[in-house]
Amino acid sequence: MTPIRIRVRLVNGFVVKDPWSPAIDGIIAAAFMREKLGDDFFTQREADMQPVEGLPLATERHGDRWWYLASSPAQIGAQGQDKRFFHRRFDDQHEAYLPPGIGRVMTAAGPYKSSRLYERRAICGGLEWHVIGNEPEIRRLLGTIDQIGGGRGRGYGQVSEWLYDAGDEAIARRRRPLPVEYAQVIGVTGRVMPWGVVPPGRIAAAICDCVMP
Repeated sequence: MTPIRIRVRLVNGFVVKDPWSPAIDGIIAAAFMREKLGDDFFTQREADMQPVEGLPLATERHGDRWWYLASSPAQIGAQGQDKRFFHRRFDDQHEAYLPPGIGRVMTAAGPYKSSRLYERRAICGGLEWHVIGNEPEIRRLLGTIDQIGGGRGRGYGQVSEWLYDAGDEAIARRRRPLPVEYAQVIGVTGRVMPWGVVPPGRIAAAICDCVMP
């Protein structure tokens, strides 16, 4: 396990909802679990998910909590943000495929509601993370990832190239969400909020109060 700087070059920026995403351990975990589960990867129920163990990344442990040594992302060549709207509307041609008994499609409420939504695209040349891990295995798994972040169906987050060089161990250990008790021990302070410290970050078993970088 060695310190590695992972960089990704992007074709068209990326979409996320917070400044601590996308998490590189989450991206590696997605590739790892897709390889492990095959087609079942796309049908997992969130209630059945557990923190992903066995990634080619070093781990830290404090009390009952553990996490991978992987930093939050930093933008490369950041140029700001672009707010883009998109729309969801029921397509009349799908009416023939509705279950029997549905006499009228409600588009003002419910699952077929028409919506005007938006995404914030980060305009940048790419992202970088610092990790401590097994570089050949990380390269192999990330080689299967061609898009990151949200809005992938609209062309955002398209990967041009993954790059690797020597990383900074201190950044990998400290510049990431850290459980409050551990952050206090090593002298890291900052905003505190609930966060998923291991992938998948949205499940209850992964979430605890963290000091955010």
